[in-house]
Parts: sequence; C-alpha cells; structure tokens
Amino acid sequence: MERTNQANQAKQAYFVDGYHGGIKGHMPLGSWADVVRRLELHPEWKLCLDIEPISWETLRRTDPRSYDAIKRHLNDPAGRVEIVAGSYAQPFGWVIGGESNIRHLTRGMEIVREHFPGVAVDTYATQEPCWSSSFPQILRSLGYKRAVLKNPGTAWAGYASGTDRETVLWVGPDGTSIPCVPRYACEELLNAWETEAAYMKPDFIGKCIARGIAHPVGSFLQDLGWPAYPRLDGDRIRYATWREYMEEIAAPPSEAWLITQEDIRCTLPWGEGTLQRMSREVRSAEQAVLAAEKMASLASVVTGFAYPEEKLREAWDQLLLSQHHDAWICATTRDGREKWAWQAGAQSWMAELLSNDIRERAMDSFSRGRDEDGANAVNGENGEYGIRVFNLSGMARKELTEIEVPAMGAAAIRVRSPDGALVPSQIAPTRICRDDGSLQACKLIFEAEPPAMGYRDYAIEYVAEADGQTSAGRDDDRSIAFATVFDDHAVIETDIYRIRIDTVRGGTITEWFDRSLNRSFVSAERPFNEFAGYLIQEGRWASSAEAPVELTIRENGPLRVVLEMKGKFGNADFVSTLTVARGRRALDCQVRFRFDGDTWVGDPWEMAPVNRNTERRRSPHNARYKLRARFPFAFVRRKVYKNSAFDVTESRHADTHFERWDEIKHSVILNWVDAYDEELDLGLAIFSDRTTGYSHGEDEPLALTLGWGGEGGFWWGKRPLAGVQEARYAIVPHGERWDRAGIAQESMRWAEPLLPMTIRGFAGSPGSLSLMHVTDPSIEVSSVRREGRDLPVRLYNSAPKESSFSVAIRAESGDVAEAELDGKLKERLRRSALPDRGFEASLSLRRHGLATLRICDIRYSQDDTNRM
Repeated sequence: MERTNQANQAKQAYFVDGYHGGIKGHMPLGSWADVVRRLELHPEWKLCLDIEPISWETLRRTDPRSYDAIKRHLNDPAGRVEIVAGSYAQPFGWVIGGESNIRHLTRGMEIVREHFPGVAVDTYATQEPCWSSSFPQILRSLGYKRAVLKNPGTAWAGYASGTDRETVLWVGPDGTSIPCVPRYACEELLNAWETEAAYMKPDFIGKCIARGIAHPVGSFLQDLGWPAYPRLDGDRIRYATWREYMEEIAAPPSEAWLITQEDIRCTLPWGEGTLQRMSREVRSAEQAVLAAEKMASLASVVTGFAYPEEKLREAWDQLLLSQHHDAWICATTRDGREKWAWQAGAQSWMAELLSNDIRERAMDSFSRGRDEDGANAVNGENGEYGIRVFNLSGMARKELTEIEVPAMGAAAIRVRSPDGALVPSQIAPTRICRDDGSLQACKLIFEAEPPAMGYRDYAIEYVAEADGQTSAGRDDDRSIAFATVFDDHAVIETDIYRIRIDTVRGGTITEWFDRSLNRSFVSAERPFNEFAGYLIQEGRWASSAEAPVELTIRENGPLRVVLEMKGKFGNADFVSTLTVARGRRALDCQVRFRFDGDTWVGDPWEMAPVNRNTERRRSPHNARYKLRARFPFAFVRRKVYKNSAFDVTESRHADTHFERWDEIKHSVILNWVDAYDEELDLGLAIFSDRTTGYSHGEDEPLALTLGWGGEGGFWWGKRPLAGVQEARYAIVPHGERWDRAGIAQESMRWAEPLLPMTIRGFAGSPGSLSLMHVTDPSIEVSSVRREGRDLPVRLYNSAPKESSFSVAIRAESGDVAEAELDGKLKERLRRSALPDRGFEASLSLRRHGLATLRICDIRYSQDDTNRM
C-alpha cells in the first residue's frame, strides 16, 4: 500500500487553468458569473487570467456583481486567482516593433491598476505565442518576476522551442534573464482539444519525471466564454497559479537558456492577400504614431506646443488594438465590420489619421508668429516661401527629401540653404496646365542636411527660364543619377552604382556594379529581382522573366531615377517601380500585381475541409512555391541575420524549408534580413515595409514573399490571390557584416524618412535647430514623449557590442536620470556643460540593450536658440 501511494505521489502533476481573451474576442454576458459560481463550487480550483484590460470596464458596467467578486478573489491572500501578462491587446510580439511591445504592457498595466489597485501583476504568461526574444529585459524593467513559455492550447500561430527543465533562466539578447517555465522538449505537439488531457496522462507525467522534471506542470487558459469548470480532475492533478507554482512548488532555475528569435517558432500564411495588406497598414500606423509622439514632444519643448496627451493615447490605443493576435491569426474570419482584418484596418487607419494630425499641428507650431508677407525670407525678396525639413532621429542626416509644391508656371525651382548656397535639387511635374503646358505643381526633390532631433530651413526660388543651376550643383558627371534606354535594356548610373535592366526578361537586373567595392553583385546568368512562383492551376513554375516589360522613365536625374515597368507574371499584370538616387545605397522597389480572377500560387498541397484543424502539413508553410522576389547572389558561404523587436539574430538554419506545423523554422522578416558571406566579406540586405516571410536554401537565393493563394487549413481555408497585391521593399548590397555596414541605421532611414513642410517666410526663425544628439550612430532613439515637464527618451543599442556614448541636450533641465520602463529611477547621470549651450550626459548600453533617460524639467529659450 505504501509503495502504491509513493508511486501515485511520484506521478503528481500540476495544472494552471484559467482564461484568456476579453471583449475583443469573446466575453458574452454571464461568462464571468459562470466562472465565479464554479470558483465557489470547487475550492481546489485556481485560475490565471490573461484578459484584455479594457474588458474590465465592460464587466463593471454590465455585471457589477461578478466584477466585485473577481476583485475580492484577486485581493484574497489565499491567492486562488492571479492576473498574468496584463497586456493591452495580447499581441504576437514577434510581428510588431519593440516600442509597441512595451506600450502593450505599460498601457495594459495602467488600466489594470485603475481597476485593481494594489494587485500585483508580476507573471508574464499567455495562451498564445505572445513573445519576442527581447522580452527578458522588457519584463524585468517593468517589474515582472517570472515568465512562462508554454502556450499549449489554440496555439495556431506556433510555439517556443523546448527544453526538458522544470525552470530555466530565460536569457535575452542583452544578457538580462528572468526565471521561466519553458515548454518541455518531451511535450508532443497535439491537436488543441487533445492537449489538456495529454499533458496530464500518467505516461506523460512519468516521462517528465524521468527527464528530471520533478514537478510537471501543464496549462490551458481557456477562451473566455466557454462553459466554466475545472478542466481536469483526479488525485494526480493539483491546481496552482503560475506565481504559486514558481515560488512554492518548482525548483528555482539553475541553468541559463539563451532564447534567440529563432526559438520563437511561429508562422502565419505570409503572402495571403488580406494578411499582407493588414500587415502593411499596421506597420504604417506604428511608424506614424511614433513620429507624431516625437514631433509633439519636440514642439512642446521648443515652441510651447500643448502636448496632446489624450489624443496620443487614443492613437496608441487604436494602434495596439490593431495588433491584437486574433487580428493576425483570424484575419479573414467573421463577416462585415466584425471581420478581424476590417477592424484592424479601421483601427490602424484611425491611429494614422490621429497621428498625422498631431504631427502636422506640431510642425506648424514652429511657424507661428512669422511675418505673413514673407518679406524677411532667408534669401531676400525672391525667397518668399521655404521648406523646413525635420529629422526625428538622434543623428544628423544628409539625404534626399521630397515635397509637392506649387510651381506657378515656373520653368524650374532653386533651393538654397540658410547661408544662401545652392542645394542640389530636382523637380518631377505632377500638374501641367492644359492650355500652355506650363508647370503648375511638382515634386521638389533636394538634398537636405537637417541636424539630429530638429530641423533645417531651405529657401526656394521660382525661375522663369531653366538655366542649368538646378542640377546636382557639380560639374562631375559621376555625381548625378541618370538612366539610358536601349533596344533591349536600360542602364542606370549613379555615383555609387551602375545597374543594367533587362527589358526582354521581365525587367530583371542583370548587372549591378558597385563603384566603391569595384565589383558586380549579380550576373546575367541568374536574373536578379525576378518574380517567380508555382501556378497551381497551370501546374507549372512561372517567372516574370518569361515576358518583356514596357519601360517608362518617370524621373531621370540629376538626383534620382525612377523607372516604371509593366510586365506579366503568368496571366497577371504587374507594374514594378525602381528608384535609385545619388548617394543612396538602397534600391527602392515597389510592385503591384493585378489578379483578374482567383489565382492559386503556392504549394499545391490540398486537404479535405474536414481535416483542416488536424492536418499539420499546409500549403502556406512551403515558401518555395509562393510568389517571391528572388535575389541570387554569388555567395561562397552564406550567413543570414535578421532583426526583431530590440534584437538581431544570426540564423542557425541552413534553409527556411518546412511543410508541417510541428517542423516550423523561423522565416519572418520584421524590418530587414541580411545574407552575408564571411569569406568574400560581402552582403545583401532586404528591407520590408511590413512583417512578412522570407526564404532561402542551400541551392536557392534569398527571396521575399510577395503572394500566396492556396489551401490554408484551419482559420484560413481556401484563400486565392485576387485583385491587387502590393509590396514595397529595398535592396542594399554592401561590404562587411551587417553591423559594420550600418544596415540597422540604413533600414531606419528607409522606414523613417525626413519630414518636410512648406513655410512662409523666416522672420524670427533660425536656419536650423537641434534639441538632442546621440554620439554613437548605433544608438537608436526608439521614442520621445512628454510626461508633465519631463522628457523621457528611450534609447536602443542596435549593435552586437557594448557602447559608451553621450547624449547632448541643447536645453536646460533639472536632473537627468536613467529610469526603468515602469518609471522607477535607476541612477542619476553626471552632466557636463557644452561650450555654447546645454549639456551632455554619458552612459553605456549593453549589446541590444535599452535605456530610458528621464530629462526632468526641461526648458528651452527661444532667445538662445542654437543656430547651426
């Protein structure tokens, strides 16, 4: 009898039950009353709640009795109920940027504390794979004490790597660690409805114990709204919360486990039309909100602009809702306005609309009080109007910017810097008078040099007759950009590149010569920037190189060349645009496909609808068959690097090929992916305007996913390509490895262009202004915002090594301190006065580390504006 009891005790296991979701997904009236009733009927039952924080207000309004009961349980010392994560909208952390991940947690925690003051939220655990590799430092800085990398139920997007340890120290890219319960390597990947039972079977428990996991634990955070009851019963099961399990039951971690982004084994049907469109819209809104916040902060310090805290909060809330994990995994489900993709589109649109209004009003605040007649313009009486170019990064920049301006019949427009010097410029007509052919409006493209976190002004002059002075401003032909069209090809020349376009073979690139490296990256034998994929209906591989393109030069120097090419991919028409500029390393590409009917491109793997929720092989997993832009490059030995939220990962995979859900390889591009040959010391980076998929293999080039139409399995079903499918990406060949080549900085400049605006007159305005400057270009200014009279500035070290640097502030202030993400001060920083004005503070950041500077009581005097 004693041996039997010991055997049963040896197979004791623990189960973390609970709920996830909320009003965004599923919270029918009465669901909480059901939960509360079951808690009273089953005193052994314990719950972890991963609930969207905005749901608590709805519960308080619609079911106050259940709301009060949940509050009592959360404050009960018995600890039967624990709030975990507390994220605003439960996002997939691996599809969004680092700053968005932080705001989900800070905004969510703010709302939780409003409803449940004093309740600790110090465990990060989720039902879905809502993580990213940089989470240890984010969680620690927000006060979390523990994390969980199990997401056993409804994990349709993927899962984490496993290790047979009871607990580990989850180590992030910067070296920060947090105690963590991992997914066990011995866990089998099962269908969702099998998971809860399979976790807790005696043979599974015995398998865990045999591998040194003395206290096996399983979890299933049910969808809120399901019938409430304890998921498991029996003597072998003991319910626990995650806090209880890690503090009182499990052995403390003794082993560090470095999690890279490739350990986040997640995937979505990249290339599917709705998902691709939504991903681009969410990224655009994310960039718009961050830019608006920075611009409003700059204006509030310099001009006294009333910081629109409530409006920015609304913009952030809308953006965060568009990043809800269900918007991504269930994008095509529901109908009408209830459709997840429709809601995400509306939310991201609203976020962008609010942000653009904030940004424009903040920019306008710098021009208030100027002479209405423009008589005091920088260039005298001929320079009535001007352009102010803002730079919201921490480094000075020198690059092209463009703005549409009225031309008023002028033959040309000159641009002059504050000292009167002629600035290289170019115009591209956008409106021409029908009667006399005179120019009425145009894009004005010129080379701007705004300082860090500030602006520079430029005067514009309207010239009645073109006199050649509006060119690149130099006599050296190699300093300009131009294109020449021949019978079967076109050639683009810039100061950096010579690029040959084959118009007979679909507009592919057959030569790309880099003058600085004195070599060509591509060859005519392997078409570069080719669109290729497998046409399921025709049962064949198709390529854009099968047909010629119709080429038109839209812009032809002296600063920028824009080529437009119309071609065919199978039966689909496409329009591809290539943009190359003087002094610019990135070749900007845009492509727009039009599929007149339902088109199926991808792995022809099919399944019966009845098997959609059990079949593990799925067509969208196999990227080799998708419509892709392919970039063959003569690598000897290829290494692949890719960025993610506050991280850069070197890939461990020889290829990205997989077909089954239980064999996922990480093949996600957030902002950029880079292939590098250590022997040749050459690389090729691809930037993307959205989160999507990429692919490569031992005998296959790096490629970017552009489209997919096929059988998607559960949630997606049959999804054809139809209508318009668009993409924007950039290609950057380079010498040296990604960090020495400045790929992270190049990507930032591509994604966050300079911001020009038209101004009238310059009376009382400086030629330029800079509020803040960071001395190390690898240090990115992730965000700038206002909190009362303070200016919190978030910095990220994008380099794979520690950096010691300074931040120069051209203003007066109180203390400057480094703060945690939750606002707690870490240490006061020493300051040293700058010779002309302001001060600088020095600090160090670990590789891929974050720091938040709180500049207290910042003050800026218009009478002592820094002129540069």
